[in-house]
Amino acid sequence: MRNIRPQLFLLFFTASFFVVIFSSCLTSAKMDRYVSSQYNDQLPKRDKKMKADIVVNSTLHSDPDIISMTKQKTSKVVPLIVYWSMDWRHTCTLNPAIPVTAFANTINGLATKGLAQKLNGQRLELTVEQVPNAFAIVDKSHMIWLIYAISWDKIYVEPDFKDLVVSYKLTGADSVAKSGRITVKSNAENKGIRFFQSWKSATSEHLTDYNSNLTLMTRSFVNKLMEELQSSAPVTSSN
Repeated sequence: MRNIRPQLFLLFFTASFFVVIFSSCLTSAKMDRYVSSQYNDQLPKRDKKMKADIVVNSTLHSDPDIISMTKQKTSKVVPLIVYWSMDWRHTCTLNPAIPVTAFANTINGLATKGLAQKLNGQRLELTVEQVPNAFAIVDKSHMIWLIYAISWDKIYVEPDFKDLVVSYKLTGADSVAKSGRITVKSNAENKGIRFFQSWKSATSEHLTDYNSNLTLMTRSFVNKLMEELQSSAPVTSSN
């Protein structure tokens, strides 16, 4: 029994060592500076030649002076005699203007590929109500103490699993011809950080995947929208 205290100290020290090293390289301020650099230190702008008959709005609050906001949190600390578990995460929330602008620009690029014909000279108003705009770098640390201490960490990038939700309103001759709401399900998945991969590299890869996923979700939205504009009654749907 006299050896329990030193063993517990060794257990805690070993379990924390990797996370301390990892956390010393990653702070909320460093994450926000790096994410900002990925967007050239400014919020993306909409295309100069936006279609006049398609308007994209959003109900999401956006601060023009902030590109991202990162918060660090430690949770799920389970200190037992033979088992320890700890959860560190840095959650980065992007300014909603970033995905809304990406959505608007993709819509604008697709408007000439079928959508414009469905409007028949009417005005289409789209309102983005929900969109994925966050991710987290997560470190789950575990240790089992039997005769020796056996520890392992699972480090990964966790995306925002929110769906894309957009309401639409088609107007013509001063009256609403059709309206509805469309939900596009997110297919985002956790992505493990490779051995010796830096958090900057993992963040850059995630933002590339994030932008690609936004484009795919927007394309899916447009396909669903065209189906609804072709039908005779407004529908609230998901896909």
